[in-house]
Amino acid sequence: MAYFVALVSAFLVLSAATALRPGRRGLSAILAYPVGWAAGELPVQGIITQLALLGLLAWWGWPNAWLALLIDVLATVAVVENLVLVFIAFYSRRIVRRSMARAPVAPLKIPHARDDVFGSWWRTAMQFPFHPRDMQLVKNVVYGPLARQRLDVWRTSTTPLHAPVVLYIHGGSWTMGDKREQGRPMLHEFVRRGWIAVVPNYRLAPRNPWPAQARDVTRALGWVKKNVASYGGDPERVVISGGSAGGQLAALAALSANDPTWRPGDMADVTDWSVRGAMAFYGVLEMIGDESHWRGLGRGLRILLERRIVQVPYDGNEPLYRAMSPYDRIGVDAPPFFVVQGRNDTLVDVQVARDFVAKFRAIASAPMYYVELPFTQHAFDISASPRTSATTRAAVAFAESVVTRPRLTASLVKSYQVPPTELVVRVSTGEWVGAREAARELGPFTVLTSDNPFSNELGAEANAERRSVLLADLQRRGVRLRHSIGRDPTGTWPVEEGFALLDQSVEFARDLARAWDQFAIYDVTEAHVLVRSVDTGEVLN
Repeated sequence: MAYFVALVSAFLVLSAATALRPGRRGLSAILAYPVGWAAGELPVQGIITQLALLGLLAWWGWPNAWLALLIDVLATVAVVENLVLVFIAFYSRRIVRRSMARAPVAPLKIPHARDDVFGSWWRTAMQFPFHPRDMQLVKNVVYGPLARQRLDVWRTSTTPLHAPVVLYIHGGSWTMGDKREQGRPMLHEFVRRGWIAVVPNYRLAPRNPWPAQARDVTRALGWVKKNVASYGGDPERVVISGGSAGGQLAALAALSANDPTWRPGDMADVTDWSVRGAMAFYGVLEMIGDESHWRGLGRGLRILLERRIVQVPYDGNEPLYRAMSPYDRIGVDAPPFFVVQGRNDTLVDVQVARDFVAKFRAIASAPMYYVELPFTQHAFDISASPRTSATTRAAVAFAESVVTRPRLTASLVKSYQVPPTELVVRVSTGEWVGAREAARELGPFTVLTSDNPFSNELGAEANAERRSVLLADLQRRGVRLRHSIGRDPTGTWPVEEGFALLDQSVEFARDLARAWDQFAIYDVTEAHVLVRSVDTGEVLN
């Protein structure tokens, strides 16, 4: 018995050490994820196991001196290591709050654990993802003709009509996984908060090579757009999310709203493929295997893709690989993103997330929220730990911030019409002149504002802060501009300051306006002042 206790205690020491400092080469790299994940996410259970072993040994009878000393040392080290892991899990709450509050654009304040609707201290202590008792699960809804094209819809008996929707894509290296297995602690919180969760399966490789996975996720999104209203959901308020390979698929769908490549031919009646935001947890956000991002792990990804997923070599098929890489699809009109990555992840290197976030913030105008968790392994959010509850609160805050957009009603359209709006632009002499007169000097231009997002009136200080961020973004991009003011002569709507963009296309202005939560832009020439819809480009006035 003593040798058994010593052996298990040594394993607990080793596994906790792996969680704190995983190996990246040889056998230690192979064992880093399965061994390190269990220790990192279940440290309380590790302590209980160690204490139970000591109690069993005390009942059985202590061994001779040298073996007893060895067991004491191993047990002490194991308990101390696991106490450190418990502290790290709770400290993650502060990391998450600080990361969201320091976002460069539209920082968010994250609530505390006591503000969880479904999460509780005892659920967190047990770390088992119990589902709400009143959750209604509609299983295996058909979204396509093939066997894996099935999805589940989660809601409660009190979910309101026109509820926002979270579409969650499971991970599993594109070769395994199921809609019943992942993301549950987070999705349970969303459902209890009045959201509808849609969780699809999709075809798996190698039996179904790429792009079967992307086509199925796109089809599932199309199903949401067409059918979720019959379950009480709002197809115009969809946030897509996923972990690992699911994070790649979710990010790809979010960044491909204008790309018809993977759209099913029988869904031509779906005209809007956009989502309000995307959430990628430890996602494979770069699919080339570039070692500048992967730092030694890229070769393994390339082999997996070439042999089992894409099943064609990278050399000679570079456009195909780049088309499936979210990193290579970031554009100015990308929707808001929330990215979570563990620093100890041995399957997806933390540099992949860092580089994706840096490129997104350099190119896109939408907010990017990034949480980097210390001493955290891949797939940490499978268990309902304090760390998972913290990232769940951040995910909820992000998702709720991006689905607040009201519908484009007739009264809102009328508020953009010219007249009654008076639009003036500051020209080179410093004078404020009418828009058409300014066009005679400056040439055609577009005008956008960051004030009062989605016609929700903000205070002067909040609008000024948004304008300063927009101006800095435009200057960083090298955009020539003039200041503009839109006035409502009737006095029913506040003055809105903005910018006339010179030498820029209408599409560029629409992309920026979409990122700044605007319904419309002005398209100005000497002959006319047109108000164009950001979503469709159609003239509203």
